Amino acid sequence: MKKEGVYHQSNKSKHVLNAHCWLKILEKFHLAQVLLAALILSLLFFTIVNAEAGSPKIVILEFHGMKGGVIDENLKQLPNFQELIKGSHNDQAYVHLPHVFTTIPAASVPTMSSMYTGLLPWRTGIVSTIWFNRHTTKVRTMISYSQERINRILASNGVKTLFDYIAESGKNSMTTMLIITKGADWSIKSGVFFWGNSALVGFFRNGQWIPDSSYVDQNTISAFLTGHILAYSKSLTGILEYHHTIPDVMVVQLLGTDLFSHYPPRELKEQNASMDKIQKHYAQTVLDPLIGTLISSLKKAGCYEDCIFILVSEHGFTKIGKHIPDDTLDRTLKNCFKLPDQETSNQQAEAVIMLGASTKEIYLKNRQSGNWMDPPRLLADVKPAVDLVLANSDIQHCMNTLVIRQYPDERHDFMEENGHWWVLDWKTYQATDKNDFSFLQALRPLSVLERRFELGKYVVRGLRRQYTRETAPDIKVINKKGCYFERDFDKYGHHGSYYPSDCIVSFWVAGPGLARILPGRHILDHAASTLDLVPIVAYLLGIPIPQGLDGNNPLENLQSKRIGKSQ
Repeated sequence: MKKEGVYHQSNKSKHVLNAHCWLKILEKFHLAQVLLAALILSLLFFTIVNAEAGSPKIVILEFHGMKGGVIDENLKQLPNFQELIKGSHNDQAYVHLPHVFTTIPAASVPTMSSMYTGLLPWRTGIVSTIWFNRHTTKVRTMISYSQERINRILASNGVKTLFDYIAESGKNSMTTMLIITKGADWSIKSGVFFWGNSALVGFFRNGQWIPDSSYVDQNTISAFLTGHILAYSKSLTGILEYHHTIPDVMVVQLLGTDLFSHYPPRELKEQNASMDKIQKHYAQTVLDPLIGTLISSLKKAGCYEDCIFILVSEHGFTKIGKHIPDDTLDRTLKNCFKLPDQETSNQQAEAVIMLGASTKEIYLKNRQSGNWMDPPRLLADVKPAVDLVLANSDIQHCMNTLVIRQYPDERHDFMEENGHWWVLDWKTYQATDKNDFSFLQALRPLSVLERRFELGKYVVRGLRRQYTRETAPDIKVINKKGCYFERDFDKYGHHGSYYPSDCIVSFWVAGPGLARILPGRHILDHAASTLDLVPIVAYLLGIPIPQGLDGNNPLENLQSKRIGKSQ
């Protein structure tokens, strides 16, 4: 028995040692990639840098899921970020936008789509990460193997992206790891091999089959500089070698902050760490060294002095305070409403409930006409569903607000509304006998949400401008802060809510090339929007700002407003 135990322990140690060696090989391979990239870039840039000197090169660094204030409040502990923003001698121009509002919902796919088009969700056609289309009776999800679904929707809706506008101006662009690529000249995307490797590293390092955040971001920077095995020609090095040019706009999407915030390491979870502490830790240990690598590579290449860096995030993050099983509403409604299953299609169903996080969306069929495009009857279809939702104590405990879609033929003498939604005063309604008259009396204008949310006016505007007629749900349950519907109860943090930690991020515009366009240092004292990215880039490139955008250029008229060097 002892010999068998010794053999088993030895075998286990051998596996651990092999895993450790494998990780070391990966790390050395990554270092070799970076060094090779710097050498090749130096040789290639030398041949063209004089021809393009003075022409601004925009580098958009998107830190996916980074909360507002993570860089701002920790800049002294982030030396490479500090050099990127303020310069090595603290004499560099910059613009800081500390209060940048995302679009609603503050979820990855719709916010990214709006940020890179300058249009609200209802205009892009990408209203959420997943939604039900009444016209086709299909559930649309933006997660696809080819990563082209978003681009196809934008194209079918006639929506132009930042990269389309750049191409129309005679300039070019490249993207790395960004799924919105419509109009870009060169795009490097991830694939099964990349995510499989990152999940394997995550398992060895953290014991979970979750992509390792540092592996993802380190290899994203490597991909930007030299490409993946099959994408060399689309990398910065490859573009220089084959096309003898530097792209005018380069986007690098770093997904690690998002992954790390969803699933922080065990030691941070055991400390019950705040989301600020978690993201600060990741910025210091992973992102700041990568920024140092990027600065070093661009300096050796000779193009750093022409670069303007735009540091952006498309949504923030919140620590989960309470998990709610994602199928809670399905179990609540299934006895009175026919839901889709193996035997019932969406067309045959009477209600369709979307996967949710901070909200739950319920789509209802008009059960009299049987037509999904006919508005459901307020008292015969909507009220019974609302009554079932309110009967669930878990929902009551976590719900902040319940809103109901309004249709023109549902107006009553005592109700006046032009905001597309009613707010149900559900606590007052619960105290009644719940008859039809009580239900109608409990409906309030959407404007009452201004008193229920810290960002009330922002929430009201966002709800009014999120959906199209085909994609709007009939009932929307909006949770309290920190309450999330979830299948995976191991998830530590999430986003998508209507609260400041998810909805307010920070932008920086900085770099050696900025002073030629906008000298001095500036801190915006008014709110901006992620919709403003397209106008900002157009302004910095000196090309016409597209007409009809929902975003604005917040850098306008900043010449006369400067702050001191000490800031």
